[in-house]
Amino acid sequence: MPELVKDHASPPVTRNGLFAKQDALYPAIVSPKSAPTQKRWKVDKFRAMLKHVLACLCYPFFGVERVGHWFGIVPYLPISGSQFIDKTFSPPERFDYASCHVVLDEKFWDRPTPSHVTLNHTLLIPEGSADQDGFVFEGNSRPVLEACHPFRQRIKYRRRRWRDSVPVAYRTRHLRPRHFSGRIAVLTSQNQHQYSHWLFDVLPRLAKVQEFYGKTDYYFLQYSHSFQVETINQLRCMSENQIINSMQIPWVSGDELVVPCHQVFFGYHFPRWVCNWLRETFLPMQDVRLKPKRKIYVSRALAERRMVTNEQELVDFLCQQGFEACVLEELSFVEQVALFQGAEVIVAPHGSGLANLVFCDPGTQVIELFPSRATDAYFRLSVDLNLKYRCITTRDVISHPRVSDNFSVCIEDVRDVLS
Repeated sequence: MPELVKDHASPPVTRNGLFAKQDALYPAIVSPKSAPTQKRWKVDKFRAMLKHVLACLCYPFFGVERVGHWFGIVPYLPISGSQFIDKTFSPPERFDYASCHVVLDEKFWDRPTPSHVTLNHTLLIPEGSADQDGFVFEGNSRPVLEACHPFRQRIKYRRRRWRDSVPVAYRTRHLRPRHFSGRIAVLTSQNQHQYSHWLFDVLPRLAKVQEFYGKTDYYFLQYSHSFQVETINQLRCMSENQIINSMQIPWVSGDELVVPCHQVFFGYHFPRWVCNWLRETFLPMQDVRLKPKRKIYVSRALAERRMVTNEQELVDFLCQQGFEACVLEELSFVEQVALFQGAEVIVAPHGSGLANLVFCDPGTQVIELFPSRATDAYFRLSVDLNLKYRCITTRDVISHPRVSDNFSVCIEDVRDVLS
């Protein structure tokens, strides 16, 4: 049974929300269903029950790991909700969406859904295993409910194909995880390849491990992208011999797992301790206090999506206003920190690069450019950091708007916001 190491919150209470056993097994139906929907739901329920029956019949003969690969389902190990504080986040009143948008439209924002989020606990799991997506299993190969970060995104194990979390090429050669003797810190996440999630979700977990134990024998995380290598090297908390790269070994087990449970992007506020830790850790790398403040435009010219189609026109206009255009992919992590710390005004299309707003000084002006839909992550971050935030949406007419669409920007809108 996993051991609860530390809870930073106030006295625990009993939870009956997302992570409750009954809710995980049998989600409640909160809205009446039409006849076709209800029929489809009954068929899906029958298929799920049939899959569970077949899985139960196969467990004694083939083992949990192999049956989990076949059916994509495994029995999970729930941890009592009374061990954790119930943190339910609701939209704060000070998030005034109308104040930061040129044209008020409620359908413009893809707002996060309030959910039960356990932020401040760490688990010790003896003889456990973990995969590259953040799924954690105890000694008998049952998923540990409160240690699996994908559950924070409301992904249930009965809907999740476990076999998809371990690459087929690796799974065909290894039916069991690669074992390492010693203690392993599990820092993996489904979105660890994205700069913003790496900065706010993965690195703070490393801080929690260091707070509780100092150094461990191994660290299980992705160690492939340049920003991942640079930030780990800057922290100087582990050697390359201690790193288990999830891109090379996507499924590991150890004598003991240390699992810091923390995730930011699916809540509302960015925890103050996370922002403070990032600033205190990385801002001292360069001193730009005596340098003049700059106006910068962050280009997505090297990105695969969400590019500004009339960017040259936009850059020409901004250069006349004293802006400098930059491409973050061409800068090192240290250079990005220095760039945002020394910025007075930032104009940028929505993207992970805006996670660097955490390094800005209070009062920095931020103008975020969006297609027809938007997520409010960096608006919420700006509010928590006391930055002056505005945003501009495209005037393009798109039949099926998505956050990832390429889009154009009206220069007059930018002129109005800058004025």
